[in-house]
Amino acid sequence: MLQIIKIEWLKVKNYRTFWVFIVLSLLSVLAPNFIVHDIFVRRIPKDAQKLLGASVYDFPMVWQTVASIGSYTSGIFGLLLITLVTNEFTYRTHRQNIIDGWERRDFVLSKLFWVVSLALVAFLTSLVTVLIFGGIYGNTPFSFENSQYLFYYLLQIIVMLLLALLLAMLVKRTGLAIILFVGYMMFLEQLLVFIVKRYFGNIGGLFPLQAGDELLPFPVLEKVEKLADANYKGPYENEVYLAVLVIYIVLIVWLVFRKMLRSDL
Repeated sequence: MLQIIKIEWLKVKNYRTFWVFIVLSLLSVLAPNFIVHDIFVRRIPKDAQKLLGASVYDFPMVWQTVASIGSYTSGIFGLLLITLVTNEFTYRTHRQNIIDGWERRDFVLSKLFWVVSLALVAFLTSLVTVLIFGGIYGNTPFSFENSQYLFYYLLQIIVMLLLALLLAMLVKRTGLAIILFVGYMMFLEQLLVFIVKRYFGNIGGLFPLQAGDELLPFPVLEKVEKLADANYKGPYENEVYLAVLVIYIVLIVWLVFRKMLRSDL
């Protein structure tokens, strides 16, 4: 595995597009929190802020705030993964790796390495964001309470990256894969969630990306929904969404291995 990691590093260390994507990915986690903070401090009346309770950047609420925002802005990590994977097919480097002695399983492992690496980068960036915003803009002492939301975010981004990986391996062309990925994230799944929730209830929250979103509601939204609707019951228990995310992870990894082991090079 160390040899695989070394080879993957050699592929990207001088690849300018990779580093541009990395910078944009980090900014996609950090920058939106400045916007949200500005909105809550300058544009929401103080009476409304009192109704909502503590600041969204006070501990322990800051964990949920940062994770929730990240769940909507971290799709760029998926675009980076698609670029890395489709480049293998475009430039036939996957074929060369296998000619040089890799097994097909090794190629899949090399891409799963990027899934894990990018997910950890997103997780650690979110952790730093929590510490920055909770420490600078929060008015309460540091607390690990609610830190589980960051781990929910980690699971969600792993599922998102695995979907990007599967799509890249199926399509093999960068432009088309990116269009399909963005279309699924921003339009198709949201439409399916809306339709299924409207006619079948909470089961609509069990789609791959939506399951993570259900675990990561923005802190004040549920409170507002309860105030607006006395009959509001909320989604399934968290354990249901966690189990669904784990099932998606196992299923997509199996599909990726199946695709690579059976397809023509």
